[in-house]
Amino acid sequence: MTTQINPAKEPMEKLMKKGIPLLPVYVLIPVLFWLGFSSFGTEMIWKAFGLGALGWVIALFLRGPISVLGLKLPKERAQNIIVGSSGPLEEGVRLGLLLLTSSGFSWALSLGQGWAAVEVLYTMIQVIAIASLAHRTDDKAMQAKAMLEAQGTVTASPLWGIVERVFASALHIGFTLLVARYHWLVIALIPLHSAVNLFAIRLAKNSIALFELSMAVVGTAALVAGILVFQL
Repeated sequence: MTTQINPAKEPMEKLMKKGIPLLPVYVLIPVLFWLGFSSFGTEMIWKAFGLGALGWVIALFLRGPISVLGLKLPKERAQNIIVGSSGPLEEGVRLGLLLLTSSGFSWALSLGQGWAAVEVLYTMIQVIAIASLAHRTDDKAMQAKAMLEAQGTVTASPLWGIVERVFASALHIGFTLLVARYHWLVIALIPLHSAVNLFAIRLAKNSIALFELSMAVVGTAALVAGILVFQL
């Protein structure tokens, strides 16, 4: 899951520059998840971790043509289409990987962590990319910035962005566990995933704090539910 917060108080490029010094903090997010699960006796399966990261990349590439098409549409409509596609694309790829490999707890947990970790990495790349385009006004730069914004992967405040990545990671791991335990849950997770992203964008426009609180509730609930279903 990725969302965009773009308040009107400061240009997005200026906010991204503020985020550069905090990029190392983003790295701690997947590391802390790994250490947390390891402390409870569940070691990382690195092959599954890598497959999870690959799955996210595949879903991103599948979204590419939709992002390009979105450049021809009004910004808000394009964003809704691109963000709305996250449910079927991500959950479809996630289920496919699990069906082709394994649905065990440790495997699914590792796969979910890989999925979440590469999204954190991609967010870091987006911050750097936006900052590098800050003073460019040529056509290619403007198109690149428009595509990055339309993809909904840029957060305006570095600190809020870090908090968002924590709970978005929890959501990805939780969804992976849920669909691994009960494959048929993908029917519910596809619209839920898209709805959460679309709702988050609308909420963030009015209150970043409320947005983060909602993400904390949803992400934590997904992770707890994912763990609990394997205890049944």
